[in-house]
Amino acid sequence: MLQNIASLGHNAELYNAFYVLAFLTIFVFNFFYAKKFKIKPWKGFVLTVVSFLLIYLWAFVLSWVESLFSDWGHHNAVRVYIWMPLLIFGLSKLFKEDWKKLVDFIAPAACIVYAIARLGCLFPGCCYGFETKIGIYSAEADRICFPVQLCESLTAFALAVFCILWNKRKKYVCDSRTYFIMLIPYGLSRFIWEFFADNEKVLWNISSLAIHALLMSVVGAVALIALHFADKKKQNTPAKRK
Repeated sequence: MLQNIASLGHNAELYNAFYVLAFLTIFVFNFFYAKKFKIKPWKGFVLTVVSFLLIYLWAFVLSWVESLFSDWGHHNAVRVYIWMPLLIFGLSKLFKEDWKKLVDFIAPAACIVYAIARLGCLFPGCCYGFETKIGIYSAEADRICFPVQLCESLTAFALAVFCILWNKRKKYVCDSRTYFIMLIPYGLSRFIWEFFADNEKVLWNISSLAIHALLMSVVGAVALIALHFADKKKQNTPAKRK
């Protein structure tokens, strides 16, 4: 079917349509999801628009720097999601909301936007996997390839559901852990899927995006350890007498 779609010559339009759909979805989703965190809907909407606009602009910058200032492409979220908590920290001051609340609030959207946008990659066939006998046709590679885009999309959708259920389980009492917990499986799964992708390898058969993905997991784990010890220290600190 993808081969028939490719023959129509609208691959780029379909790719862009899925990107637009991805962002519209999280804007609408967070407009309603904000109520769960006792955030005003308009504030949740604006925060989502601003944060994802800035984080994806940052993705372009990082891609440019990584290519030694020769390529603005490859604006992949795997490069920038470790920076999202820092961005949210700055925006929390502007929106006068608790930083930990906003970080947990934004976690599902970070997965949803990637899951939908990645489906758009199926039409132009970009980010394709290795050639296989059974798989999905890639217009860019002009052959049947391992459906790594679909695998990444389904993984991201699963993580979005996890974040939503985890926040619900905590009764929306936020401690920023939802986001950092999400980073660990997100990074590890993307690290694994990169071995199925036909990307240029830079070190030990590992692509640059795989390295970024592994860094995501490390940052998530380190942040959780730091939060654990911070909470433990707070519990062991005697309360000051008034």
